[in-house]
Amino acid sequence: MLRKPALTQPGNPAWRGALYYLCYWSSMALCMPYLNVHYSQLGLTGFQIGLLGALVPLMRLTAAPSASALADRRGWKKRILTLALIASGVFLYLLGIPKTFGLILPIVGLMAVAQSIATPIADGLVARMAARYRVDYGKLRLWGSLGFAVAALATGALWQRFGYGAMFIVGALAVLPVALAAQGLQEDRSTQAKSRLPISHLLRDHGLIALFIANFLIGAGEGLYITFSGVYMDVLGGAEWMIGGLFGLSALVELPAMQYAGALARRIGKPLTLVISYALMAAAFLGYSMSRTPLILLFYAMLKGVGFGLYFPTTVSLSDERAPAAWSSTVQSLLMALGWGLAPLLTTPLAGWLSDTLGLSRVFAVAAGVQLLAILVLGWAIFRRTFAATPLIETTENV
Repeated sequence: MLRKPALTQPGNPAWRGALYYLCYWSSMALCMPYLNVHYSQLGLTGFQIGLLGALVPLMRLTAAPSASALADRRGWKKRILTLALIASGVFLYLLGIPKTFGLILPIVGLMAVAQSIATPIADGLVARMAARYRVDYGKLRLWGSLGFAVAALATGALWQRFGYGAMFIVGALAVLPVALAAQGLQEDRSTQAKSRLPISHLLRDHGLIALFIANFLIGAGEGLYITFSGVYMDVLGGAEWMIGGLFGLSALVELPAMQYAGALARRIGKPLTLVISYALMAAAFLGYSMSRTPLILLFYAMLKGVGFGLYFPTTVSLSDERAPAAWSSTVQSLLMALGWGLAPLLTTPLAGWLSDTLGLSRVFAVAAGVQLLAILVLGWAIFRRTFAATPLIETTENV
């Protein structure tokens, strides 16, 4: 029997997966919470901001699945991941130059391609490492939330003092340690091309189908939240440090949730753990829709963080255990293409129109509604004992 490696032991795969997430999400926190505020201050309309926000999900839907399938077939996961990370840093630096929507649009599109490719490949690599060495995936992913929380809380005051011009330079340079950390991820080439079954066979797994549908709905709500939460804080009168706190505090409370997500899932099952996470996020979005002061948003952001802390590692782990190891990155990419690609692609432009015509609070009310639909979908699958069935396509390696 494989021994469970200590997470703090330098050099073991679990430690390297945690290090990657720490570097990656720390770098993301430097700019991501403030980009839409930057666009708003440049004079872009809510509809234009919504269109820019739709580019990332569009690339997750189109570019990411093809790149992940190529990485799985050729055994080029780390190679493609590294190239995507470096490209994202270059485009982030360039994004600090233009001041008009017409010039910002192509740069955001190219950056979206790079970021959409990197995320599912890295998640697939780390999820496989966690399964192989019998470590809860959430205990690796929580280091990303820790890095995001610390960086977001620290940088809000910095950008308030030095401006967003410095933000793009620092954010671009921060990609370099991420690319170096990616070299420590373990790529198992023994699973390459072992499965000759077409990808359509995955659709015979009804549990995976239910997870895809529920994740599509969750992604719709998350897309609305990510696009407009910082703008909502700004509109309600919150300062830059409060915008950073909005994302930083949310990420901070993800830590205990991710730490114990695996233990909770072993006790009540991963599907039921997901239902609880959906309910927490729905309650947070409903609170957003009723908020009228900036400080109360911080409380609901933390409630949302607890829900996300349970949701993300459980979703990655559940989908990974129902998919063949040779397709690990492809399955993660398909899951992200539906939940973080197609869903926000359909809803984010609509949210921009809602914010311009009916107000931002309606955006979060819609987000709460789609979370409730996800609860119904997964609840029905649990009632039908869909997840009790053995996956139709078994993994191709022993872990």
